[in-house]
Amino acid sequence: MMNVLDRAYIWTTIRLSRARDNAKEFLSSQDGVSNVVAVIIVLLITVLLIAAFWSQLKTWIQGIMDSIFGTTFDDSGLGG
Repeated sequence: MMNVLDRAYIWTTIRLSRARDNAKEFLSSQDGVSNVVAVIIVLLITVLLIAAFWSQLKTWIQGIMDSIFGTTFDDSGLGG
């Protein structure tokens, strides 16, 4: 029984050591992290701009729908 527990302890210790080393290596590489942060910031700015100019965009979309389909586009969707 002690043999099994010793093997389990050694196996767990090795796995945790590898996981710690992988985490350190991941956190030390700055290239991927900065790209992810840049993408998140660009998406946030895009969403904020859409929210700020939503009424103008809605009017523009309504004009496009009128000219393409001959129908109107309102809060409930396409109307007749």
